[in-house]
Amino acid sequence: MKRDPKVERIEQLIEPVIERESLELVDVELIREAIGLVLRILVDSKEDGISLDRLAKISQSVGAILDESGIVTQKYTLEVSSPGIERPLKKPEHFKRFVGSNISVKTEKPIGKRRQFKGRLLEADDKGFVIEVEGENFEIDYDNVAKARLQVELEF
Repeated sequence: MKRDPKVERIEQLIEPVIERESLELVDVELIREAIGLVLRILVDSKEDGISLDRLAKISQSVGAILDESGIVTQKYTLEVSSPGIERPLKKPEHFKRFVGSNISVKTEKPIGKRRQFKGRLLEADDKGFVIEVEGENFEIDYDNVAKARLQVELEF
C-alpha cells in the first residue's frame, strides 16, 4: 500500500502520543474536501471501544503536536474518530488480526481480470494475504492493495 510521505511523517509524529494512551493508530488521511483540507485520524482500542472523552483528549494532544511541528502548512480541519465497524485495513497487523472476517479489497493492478474482491480473509502474513471469493482463493500482496476494509455481516 503506497503512502504519501507527508502522511507518513504525520504518523511518525503522532503515533507515540496515541500509543501512550494504549490506543492503536489505524489510519491517517490528508484529503481535500468541500470544506477545505481535512486531516482525518482513526484510532482504536484493542480491548474495548473508545470513548468520546478519550477521542477529545487525543485530538487536543495531536493538534498541539501538529501545530508545533508546522508539517501541515495550510489551514486544515482535524478529525479524530474511531474507525467504525467497516474499519479500513492498512497494515499487515490489521489483516492478521481480522483473519476469518469478511473483507472487501480493491487492488492497484488486476489479478486475473478483476480488481475488486469481497470475501473471507483466510490468512495473512507480513507480505500479503489470501481472500476466498465464491470458493476461489486469491493471494494478494500488500503492495497491490489500493483499499481494503472489513465488511459487516448482518443477520436477521
